[in-house]
Amino acid sequence: MKLSIGHIINEEWRNIFRDKRLFAVLFLIPILYTAMFGYLYSHHRVTEMDTVIVDRDRSQLSQKIVQAFDETESFNVIKLVNSEAEIQPLLEAGKAKVAIVIPNNMFNKVLRGEEAPILTMIDGSNMLISNSATKAANEVIANFNFGTAAKKLAQNKFNSEQIQLTFQSIPFRSRVLYNGTFNYSTFLVYGLIGVALQQVLLLGLSLTITRDKEQGNWNRFKEWRECPWRIAYAKSAPYFLIGIFNFITTFLVAIYGFDLPSNGNLFAAIGLAVSFTFALLGIGYLASLFSANQVGATQITMLIAVPSFLLSGFTWPFEAMPKLLSVIGHLLPLTYFLDGVRNIFIKGVGFELIWKDCLVLLLMGLCTFLVAFIASSLRVFWKKREDTQNDIEIVG
Repeated sequence: MKLSIGHIINEEWRNIFRDKRLFAVLFLIPILYTAMFGYLYSHHRVTEMDTVIVDRDRSQLSQKIVQAFDETESFNVIKLVNSEAEIQPLLEAGKAKVAIVIPNNMFNKVLRGEEAPILTMIDGSNMLISNSATKAANEVIANFNFGTAAKKLAQNKFNSEQIQLTFQSIPFRSRVLYNGTFNYSTFLVYGLIGVALQQVLLLGLSLTITRDKEQGNWNRFKEWRECPWRIAYAKSAPYFLIGIFNFITTFLVAIYGFDLPSNGNLFAAIGLAVSFTFALLGIGYLASLFSANQVGATQITMLIAVPSFLLSGFTWPFEAMPKLLSVIGHLLPLTYFLDGVRNIFIKGVGFELIWKDCLVLLLMGLCTFLVAFIASSLRVFWKKREDTQNDIEIVG
């Protein structure tokens, strides 16, 4: 039969519709990701930013201002603290995104016509947070002049001249910590490096077992069935070293080649890199173990890698995500790696604030390796592979 272009095109269409996984990748995954990303940004803006307030004035006016911040959907007042010294640890640990400082003796100052600026301290390591918080805080102060607070002040025997003088004397000041210049490279580059490291390692390791299966070499490991950790160690060890090497080289390039900040502890960074690499090794090895070929392993790891950056909370904060996507985001290793990277390199904190990220990553690696060990020690798992190999030999 003479080969024709039309015949090849028809054959390719048949293959696409016959291969359910390929069909899903080509037709369903784009729709799924579009729906996911649309759902991710369905809140349209950042809301419910965890906020702490220092009220040094403790007057009727300052209480109304605290109430105004608490009532707006942009801020979620979680705590009243006594001094600015208590703010820094909360912002460093990520327990608060914004801090409002109401100055001492503000009530009396505004009555005398003196300025008494309200200070907003913002975690600038996420520019969406800093931009949203700056704008929202400014709006709260501006709207305070025209909202219900003015009426309540009037009810408490403030005359119109006093009310006008009061709001003219409450200017807004902001202090953005960790990225005061709103530098986009500081904000984005570290996150994109994490995505690249994850993509390379997942793709590399996901092909390691499937390559042996396709080449007919998988059954040589049958004698290790009682000690499945040997297979995992032999296959994963080179990729572990590659992962650590890539982490060191990429971050050195970022720091010394592009002047990105490096404020944290070196040992904390290495600990985070080891934990992240271990988690990715477990996921990649498991995907490779349960995939029949390299294409299947690649597809599985791509399904994990593609949405990871947006669901990691690095750019769009978890506070503004729908609950379902927030839960999914907390199941991804990149979430904890980028949280640790931001804390170490941008905020300059030590291991005491990133140990939880490392612990979660190590548990991810242990769980995925454990599942892989159990599967590769079962006789039925090997029997299935033997039957498949025999079928291939018979067809050949």
